[in-house]
Amino acid sequence: MNKIWAFIKEHLAFIIFLMLITLKLHLFSKNTNTTFLLDNLGYFKNGFSVLFKQGSFEAFYTGLFLVSFGALLLLSFWTLFMSGRKQLIALFILNLVISFIAIADIIYYRYFHDILSIPVLSQANQTGAVSGSIKDLFQWKDLVFFIDLIILIPIIIFLYIRKIKWKKQIGFRGKAATSVLVAVIGFIFVYAPTQDYISKYGNVLFKQNWYNMSLFNKTGLIGFHAYDAYKFVDETFIHKTVISKEDKKKAQDWFKEHQKTLAANSPYDGIAKGKNIIMIQLEAFNNFFINQKVNGQEITPNINKLIKDSMYYKNFYHEAAQGRTSDAEFLTNESMYPLTSGSVYVRYGNQKFDGLATNLSKAGYTTAAFHAYEKSFWNRYVMYQNNGMQHFFGKDDFKPGEIAGWALGDRPFFQQAIDKMKTFDQPFYSFMISLTSHHPYEIQSQYKELNLEGYSGIFANYLQSVHYTDKAIGEMVERLKKEGLWDKSVLIMYGDHDYGVKEDANMTKIAGVENTPLNVERLYNQVPLIIHLPNDAGKGIYEKAAGQLDIAPTIFHLLGMKPNNLYMMGSNIVSKEDNLVVFRYGSFTNGKVYYKASQDGVFSNGICYDLKTEQETDVQQCKAGYDESRERLTISDHMIMGNLVTEFEGKQK
Repeated sequence: MNKIWAFIKEHLAFIIFLMLITLKLHLFSKNTNTTFLLDNLGYFKNGFSVLFKQGSFEAFYTGLFLVSFGALLLLSFWTLFMSGRKQLIALFILNLVISFIAIADIIYYRYFHDILSIPVLSQANQTGAVSGSIKDLFQWKDLVFFIDLIILIPIIIFLYIRKIKWKKQIGFRGKAATSVLVAVIGFIFVYAPTQDYISKYGNVLFKQNWYNMSLFNKTGLIGFHAYDAYKFVDETFIHKTVISKEDKKKAQDWFKEHQKTLAANSPYDGIAKGKNIIMIQLEAFNNFFINQKVNGQEITPNINKLIKDSMYYKNFYHEAAQGRTSDAEFLTNESMYPLTSGSVYVRYGNQKFDGLATNLSKAGYTTAAFHAYEKSFWNRYVMYQNNGMQHFFGKDDFKPGEIAGWALGDRPFFQQAIDKMKTFDQPFYSFMISLTSHHPYEIQSQYKELNLEGYSGIFANYLQSVHYTDKAIGEMVERLKKEGLWDKSVLIMYGDHDYGVKEDANMTKIAGVENTPLNVERLYNQVPLIIHLPNDAGKGIYEKAAGQLDIAPTIFHLLGMKPNNLYMMGSNIVSKEDNLVVFRYGSFTNGKVYYKASQDGVFSNGICYDLKTEQETDVQQCKAGYDESRERLTISDHMIMGNLVTEFEGKQK
């Protein structure tokens, strides 16, 4: 008994550390809607019951407890070689680091529904610009992750000042044996559930990470960040990504076959030949409020009016991932999928793609981008310069005007952009990125025109901000008509990504639909797409499924342009067939079914909906679309990470 008590006293700080971090990991799972302990303490009862009855440890593999605790042991076992103040300080530093990572991930998850990775951290220099959003996402309850640290600081200071001597209870050999034992236990706890998953589903999740949350659900918080760091170092410095000859050929064959789809004719082929293209990317602009009212008021009266004379696609989806706004730009302009982690603009901004501005500039168009913020944000000034944008008008190129939200309001922004367009040689391609409806949607009180009785907080602010942007759009349309540009141009507007707020009840209420999982999933991912053609050609409401990836090929089709060997993955929206809409995290829809991927990345654990009945159906009904989605994402990743557009085009010369 004395030896046991001596062991406990020697390692008391380590034991308390394990308990505190385990509790924090449990709280982290609650904040990210993941399972740490299945059935709480019932997890242990069930685990031992299965172990004794069946001789199997599999029941312990459910949830994140075992792998998380194992990773924690592997992270901290070396501190057992220490004692006294040195060990206490080492454990304090580990606690502090884990706590900061947990809080950063939670804040990131609340907006992106994903967790941070090293490629995303390479964009950390941009956090100052969105500090308002970050502050809004932080909640006071998050301070619970630091309460223990606040208590420990004065204790550590006291121990140092008093220079209290620690009596060693165990010798070096004992410490070494304990450390090795803890490391071995940690390794087993991590290896066993991971290997069990790989034996059942293969290691594709670790080789081709479709979604960070899927990897997190198999590795836990510490394991995810350890693997993410390892993968980053391996791919960046040790084994740089090399695309095999087989994968290159597969990509070339895919694009060769895809050319047939892009070359298909339709009644709209060349209908806008020689016209200007004015494309507007609307910030955080969902679709659920289009053509809807709140307290008897139209939320977007000007857009609703425009829709009557335009092609409106109500089942259009954003496909952005962690790069959010920059992903949407990449999807629509370059027609390739975003990456699992980080932004293509930031990570691969020096590469050349085969997109809109590049091909339009070759065809004699003046090309220009407009955004009333810093040119360096999202590395735009580099990406644009390398991909056909002849002009980029940023924050310093606009005159001071009314501030709506946290920058120049969309009203003066659109008007000043038109001033610049008037000076362009025609035809031109103008790409405008709005800003007023940016999270956290805190628009100034003088611009809050809607009576939103019954709604409050960030959701009410969101409706006010999109109403302001709608007013700006109405004024812009009238100005284009006044300047004689309306009939000479194709106007395209779409939302860049979801609004990042989980207000399911309010969202479905505004949309006028039942609050079901399928409706919430679709409404959250749907953004409006409006295409106005000269003479109101093709006006009407279209039900077909399509996504941001499809915009660039559609523009070429409307202009009657058919570039040879076009490296774009989208399809023509104005064809009759539904398009396959692929989401980076594994979900997809083709207009007939909607597959919602599970967070663990296992196909059979996802949900397949029949969109005709809006009910769950056999998941195998979604298998073909799922396989094609994965193939497309893989090809797109190879094209980006292997710089294959440049390589393939070089071989054609």
